[in-house]
Amino acid sequence: MAAGVVSALGWSTSAHAQQAPSTEEPQAGLHAKATARPAKQPVPKTKTPREQVPQEDPTVSLPSNARCRVDARFSGLWPPVDAVTFQPTTLEERAAFARLIPALLAAAPKQKTVPPELTEVAASVGFLLETWTTPRDTFWVLRERPDRYHGAGAYVVRTGEATDDVVQVPHPYFDIGTEDIGSAVFSCPPEGRAPRLFMTATAHRYHGTPGETPEDPEHPADVAHNPDHLFQTVTDLAARSLSAPHVVQLHGFGESKIQKGRSDTLAAVVSDGSRTPGAWARQVVAPLEEALGPGVKLFPEGAQVLGGTQNAQARLLQNYPGARFLHLEMSSRTRKALARPARLQRLAQILFAPLED
Repeated sequence: MAAGVVSALGWSTSAHAQQAPSTEEPQAGLHAKATARPAKQPVPKTKTPREQVPQEDPTVSLPSNARCRVDARFSGLWPPVDAVTFQPTTLEERAAFARLIPALLAAAPKQKTVPPELTEVAASVGFLLETWTTPRDTFWVLRERPDRYHGAGAYVVRTGEATDDVVQVPHPYFDIGTEDIGSAVFSCPPEGRAPRLFMTATAHRYHGTPGETPEDPEHPADVAHNPDHLFQTVTDLAARSLSAPHVVQLHGFGESKIQKGRSDTLAAVVSDGSRTPGAWARQVVAPLEEALGPGVKLFPEGAQVLGGTQNAQARLLQNYPGARFLHLEMSSRTRKALARPARLQRLAQILFAPLED
């Protein structure tokens, strides 16, 4: 979940919780002894600041069963919101990722060691390419260097056996709780249905320019509506590299505005980004309503709002015959209800179930 943000799922992760404890902090007992004897003059040293890496810590993980829990390092994918100064995607970043993403997706089924030359490619544009090993998986993680946070996104590739499913979280910090839900369904999927790729924005959608407001006509940090963002580039590269990508994109909405004038309660809106929903969107509606409760609607038949028809990734993937896109909008109550591990597990089963003929 985003640093310093209280999640809709009920957990809070401070910036300190995302950092490894410093080994240079003096301990109280040692300091007391030092004051009892003559102090030595310190020798001035110039140190290179060490990167602070999130560590495994069950206090910042989602609740889980005995078999799986979300690695705490996922929380470090979202920097403190004020630590990010958004910058548009550069040509150099596009060129580097055009090498990185296809190569990583091609190598991931066959090996757990990152091809060494790709680490240098990532570093050339200010990205770290890390290997995260958990009890269940080995992940390759592309994320911005902490001294160069600029809202370019973070991208996690699962190695080993995986499906062509992709999980996207485009609005962290704003659609509160989608960070937790996305990392949970990606990390703890049903047996044999593990998604290959996790993608998330790393800037607030309305922090693209100084003084930006939701009413402004353009929002460059909003990856779901900016086709020039690196997030869109990675989506395109994944669509080209995976044989039949199924991309599920998680969103959230507040009830007060959406419910105005409605007699029934909206719990979630399912769409494929078009006004003629396809098989995947239709397939998930009924089981989602069974799992989440009444109020799960299919756009545009059951609800005329929150259809994602202007979504940049939806429009892009319509150009790939084998690709599928699912836009899932969840109310704040629904996101809170997904704090229950059993409901999260059921959500993953529904989203990643094989598409029926």
